[in-house]
Amino acid sequence: MNYQRQIIIALAMLMGLLVTGTVGYLLLEQDNPEGGWHLLDAIYMTVITLTTAGHEDLEMSDNGRIFTILLLVGGIGVFTYSITIATAFLIEGQLQSFFRQQKMIRTVDKLSNHYIICGLGDTGVHVLDEMLKAGVDFVGIESEEERLIHLSDTRDFPYLHGDATDDELLTRAGIERAHGLVTCLSRDQDNLFVVISARKLNPHLRIASKAVEDNSPGKLMTAGADEVVLPDHIGGLRLASGILQPQLVGFLENITQNQDGAQFTESVIQKDAPVDGISLKTASIREQTGLVVIAIRDNGGTFLYNPPGDKKMEAGDALLVIANRKQLQTLHKLTGDSS
Repeated sequence: MNYQRQIIIALAMLMGLLVTGTVGYLLLEQDNPEGGWHLLDAIYMTVITLTTAGHEDLEMSDNGRIFTILLLVGGIGVFTYSITIATAFLIEGQLQSFFRQQKMIRTVDKLSNHYIICGLGDTGVHVLDEMLKAGVDFVGIESEEERLIHLSDTRDFPYLHGDATDDELLTRAGIERAHGLVTCLSRDQDNLFVVISARKLNPHLRIASKAVEDNSPGKLMTAGADEVVLPDHIGGLRLASGILQPQLVGFLENITQNQDGAQFTESVIQKDAPVDGISLKTASIREQTGLVVIAIRDNGGTFLYNPPGDKKMEAGDALLVIANRKQLQTLHKLTGDSS
């Protein structure tokens, strides 16, 4: 139920009765033998009638008494309606939800260089859990309030309730200050709309999108997505790998579920960083961090696996490693990566 709309209706009905009663008494009692009523008399009689306070001191005509009965019945009806709405509002936790949402808005306003997850459904909830594991700042957006309540009962994270395709909500989520956005909505057209809006609001944003239909990835990439994933396709590959390469799958699962926090990750070399312009051997990354560089991705998106020691590293190259949080922080100091 839209309680905000219902409360506005109740207030409008109350104001309508107040105006109707005042005007009605002025018209009906203008020929009163005791003298026509003034505006204050009409307002006073209307108020005490609607509040059922009763009256003793004002004389009125028979028409006025009939009008008073009708006004009293109307007042009781509006009062009953208002009490019903107010009770439902409080009992169903709407007031608590309102304050919780205001607190979330204040929390999100403080975020910077964070991530935005649009849609916390079957796919988005896994993105949410990965963000929590990584310990990064993010905010979730979900249109289904019941799902938000369920997730917030089991996880501690900032969120906004609403439609992620609404530019105003994206702005409220701090998209201008965000580092990246993931859209996991159930319809490709909605994901496409979010990608277009996000790219317009923040041209430097990194955007990853879910796709449902096989012909959607190209459209999403054209719209501005940096990464597009077909969950069904990924699921199929995972099932096939589980049969054909079970040990490899077991290794990957162990990495993603490692309690020490070890995971596949990357560190991007920044300009004038300690390792910018030198070779892997000279950088002594293994000696300083305990990490082995599995691959290097250059600015053109080409991967070099098991790079040799004489491979020269340049700004913009991404070093791919398996690292825990402490090791990654040490590596970031060498590459200048602040993410």
